[in-house]
Amino acid sequence: MNGWTPNLQINVLTLFPDFFTSPLKVSLLGKAIDNEILQVNLINFRNYTENRHGKVDDAPYGGGSGMIIQVEPIANSLQKLETPGHVILLTPRAPLMKQADIVRLSAFENLTLICGHYEGFDERIAEELADESLCIGEFILSGGEPAALCLIDALARLQPGFMSNQNSIVQESFSKSEYIEFPQYTRPREFQGKRVPDVLLSGNHEAIERWREERSIEDYKRFRKL
Repeated sequence: MNGWTPNLQINVLTLFPDFFTSPLKVSLLGKAIDNEILQVNLINFRNYTENRHGKVDDAPYGGGSGMIIQVEPIANSLQKLETPGHVILLTPRAPLMKQADIVRLSAFENLTLICGHYEGFDERIAEELADESLCIGEFILSGGEPAALCLIDALARLQPGFMSNQNSIVQESFSKSEYIEFPQYTRPREFQGKRVPDVLLSGNHEAIERWREERSIEDYKRFRKL
């Protein structure tokens, strides 16, 4: 890379690298990569299987439905990486990811994300190869690729130079504990009988800040059912 060192380098172990082709080229994420703020390396771990037919999965011991990703292709892929850095397994069998995790992980220079598929992983991948496991939500995806893309985008936003207005990061949902961003309005003042709250048109900045804080607390409790 001619001596270029990005703020953050992310390796993605995946069976479907083409999944990332378009998302990594558009919007702010694409600009961050073009501007060398972020580097994403896509590694197809099927290329590192020890099976001559290219298989990376097998039936689970003890029986059960589906196929399980084997440990060897993941181990071999990690060994080939020059700088794997902090290794994250994306799996539902893990703590739910929070903004605090994104902030913590954004401090690393090198990260490797392992995307699953099929029924799951050989548990030794989590126990022996990954530094930690994370889950993006209590729902099931067809694979780890969408979860990896969410994590990449969230991490990219915290890199210096990604946002033109850094204040946008300071005052937004989850930027602090038990905080959801307050409701926002713009023109027109009235739409189908629904008016913008009068306090936002008052010019009283103290009252506006108080309203925003109250709505943030109220909405957090409502959406998170505290």
